[in-house]
This record gives sequence, C-alpha cells and structure tokens, in this order.
Amino acid sequence: MTVKKRPSPILGAASAMIGEASGELVMSRDSRFHHSIELPVDHIAPDPEQPRKLFSEEELDGLAASMAEQGQLQPILVRRNPDDRGHWIVVAGERRWRAAQRLGWGVILAIEHTGDPEVLALIENLQRVDLTPVEEARGLKRLIDGKGWSQNQAAEALGKTKGEISATLRILSLPDDILEGVLTSELGLSRNVLVELSRVDEPAVRERLIQSARSGTLSIRTIRAAKAQDAVPEVLEGKPSTGITAPGVNLASVERLVSNLRSLRPAALKDKDRERLRALRAAIDALLG
Repeated sequence: MTVKKRPSPILGAASAMIGEASGELVMSRDSRFHHSIELPVDHIAPDPEQPRKLFSEEELDGLAASMAEQGQLQPILVRRNPDDRGHWIVVAGERRWRAAQRLGWGVILAIEHTGDPEVLALIENLQRVDLTPVEEARGLKRLIDGKGWSQNQAAEALGKTKGEISATLRILSLPDDILEGVLTSELGLSRNVLVELSRVDEPAVRERLIQSARSGTLSIRTIRAAKAQDAVPEVLEGKPSTGITAPGVNLASVERLVSNLRSLRPAALKDKDRERLRALRAAIDALLG
C-alpha cells in the first residue's frame, strides 16, 4: 500500500510567497514602470536628436572615476532602436554611458522608457546647469517643431512660463557666428545678455551691439544704454520749457513723462514699456556716472 505524503505546510507557504512575489515583480507589457536591466554597452547608441552635443572631457573623466569607485548609482534610460533589433538608443544619461565606455565596461544598468523620449530628454537637459543657452534654445525649437506645439503647450509641458519659452526661442534670431561662439564657449555671453540682445529691433543699434558681442565687451548695461539712446528722441519731443535744461536737450519733457507715468497704475505698463524705461534709466545712470 502506497502512503501519500502530506505536503509540508512550510514548503506550501514558501511556494505561495514565491508565487505572490513573482506576480508583483513581473510587470505587464503595458505598465509604465520597468525594471532595471543590464545591457551591453556596445549595443547602445546616443540619440542623434539629443540637444546636448558637447561634453567636457574633464567632467567625463571625473564621472568615470566616480563610477569606477562607487559603481553606477543610477540607471540610464533607453528606448528600443526601431532600425536595429536588439540595440538601444539613450533617452537620458548619455554622460553615464560615455563614462562606462571609458571604463571599458561590458554592460551598463538601464531602464527601458516607452514614453515620449524627446520631452524627457529635453527636460533632463534643461535641468543641467551647464547646458548652454544655444543648446537649450535649439532643443526647445526642435521639440516644438517636431510636436507641432504652440508656445503655450511647450510651457505647460516643461513647467515654464510662455514668456520664458518666447525669450529662449528669440536667442535663435541672433547671427550664426554668435550662436556658435556661445556653443563653443569662445564668447562668454550669458543667457540674459543673449535674450536682451535678441530684443533689440533697431537694425543699426543691433548691429553695433553684435560687434561688441564679437569683441567680448557686451553686457546688459551696454545693451540697455544703447536701447535708451535710440529711444531718447521719441520722449524728448516738445517745445523748450522751464525746468532742468541741458544744451540741445529738452529735459523738461522727460520730467513730464516721468510725472505722467507715476500717475498710472503699475499694471497699465506693458512689458515693452518697462523694458524701455529700464533702458532709459540705465542710460541716465551712465550719464550721471
């Protein structure tokens, strides 16, 4: 007579726990969350549409040294290469992938990303403090053009105001040699200077300021002073009257203008008016200085 062995309650409980854990760990194909996986480094390629094109050799060396000592602390994000089965394209974390190459690693920790790679890549890059204004502007334009977005839609997706989006895009209206000089760090022009320069509409004034940019002598103050000098004839019209006077200039008109403006509510001033007033103030400060 064969005696059936009763299943061990301990083994039964362990089996149930394993089954439950397996159900939790195996994600469905439709899940927006994915586990980290090890991928061959040589099966991964950078995104050709990546806004960031230049990488500091010194920074990459430092990152490689850190990864060699501490390991890879954060996976990179990748998407499947539609043209090459079994290969991948970097969505975010290209510096970590390049550092792994320098270290001669065979594999790298990665997470597959199935969302919108362009939006994610741009957002990650916009969070980097060393992204140049030109890289930011070109990446933003590529995203808007590719998605057919309005500036409002881009602002909502990126968590910025429409004014910030518009100001960034205006940088691209500057001459190519200025943009390339900023991109290669030959011209040390900040984002604020580039935006202020791009807002100069008068061709002669703009060209004069661009020449200053090429010579490395451009600043916010010089831009605003130049804009103010261009605007002074418009606000100094009128007949001579009593008040502060200067040779060839009707300063009384300026006094009346300031008096009239002070009677307005702050909300009544448009952004363009505020810019011109700031420029005028900079010009006056320069004269008094």
